[in-house]
Amino acid sequence: MMKITELDVIKTIMDNITYRGDVVKGIGDDCAVFKLGNTYLTVTTDMMFRSTHFPDILTPFQIGMRVITATVSDICAMCARPLGIVVSMGLPTVERGFLLELIKGIDYACRKYSCPIVGGDTNRGKELILCGTAIGVTDNPVYRGGKVGEDIMVTYDIGRVYCALEILKMKEKGVISRKTFYDLWEEYPNIMKKLVEPIARVREGLLLNKYVSSCCDISDGLKKELFYIGNFEISSKKLLRVVPKDVIEFCDRFQIDPIHAALNSGEEFELLFTTKRCDDIFEVLRSECEGEAKKIGKVIEEGYYIDGEELEFGGYIHSWE
Repeated sequence: MMKITELDVIKTIMDNITYRGDVVKGIGDDCAVFKLGNTYLTVTTDMMFRSTHFPDILTPFQIGMRVITATVSDICAMCARPLGIVVSMGLPTVERGFLLELIKGIDYACRKYSCPIVGGDTNRGKELILCGTAIGVTDNPVYRGGKVGEDIMVTYDIGRVYCALEILKMKEKGVISRKTFYDLWEEYPNIMKKLVEPIARVREGLLLNKYVSSCCDISDGLKKELFYIGNFEISSKKLLRVVPKDVIEFCDRFQIDPIHAALNSGEEFELLFTTKRCDDIFEVLRSECEGEAKKIGKVIEEGYYIDGEELEFGGYIHSWE
């Protein structure tokens, strides 16, 4: 049986949906967009399964935080303001304590992002399934797809989630003991924190709105998200500036190429964007939220390159056998 990927499923859907209505932006971006008077409504949804999206080290509180963060991050990718979210839950037999902590985590993240939970649905499931659907508003939705000559930039840093998952893999495969696992957790706290408590860049997205021509969030890995920009040339030297020191140290210790880690680190939820106004962005992020962003390359006329070598499409892609 031939493997079918999520890209095949999405293409099949797009090829067979004939009614588009009055949507401004439909399938193919981080959010759908509708025009309402002088403003735009952005809508996105994200489904997560216990077996594939929530590592065992996550507490129920952190699981609740994650579904909100992942969904709101798509709103940030449109440089829009979160307005509200509904969360549907497929629940197996769960302890009341687990459920209470899960809800507390959802509530905490909703408060953090000023995005109240306003409804949802509950049903029985074979495993924990959480689906968030968020709504945002903006007067200037920012889509994917950069313009030739623009700089490609990333907020803060990337690579930590990849390293955290490597620590988990080593434990699961018996390469390291349980004690060594927790020793590494203590030794690399920021690496583990990026995995268990990622942050959606709400403030940064709003600040970037008038300065960027395209934007998306890094959820499936930079190696995949770069292709949403269009044609590009990135520099490994510049990319290394986005890789924090603890990731460099970890990669050196465990013989991992830090460039590979940066390109394949998913669920970072940093913003990847294009602009001709780098200096303005440096200043507005620094002054308004003590934030930062760094250049990693440029949008070009044709091709997909890193240091002159062709970069193959990659990242995390759901598939079915």
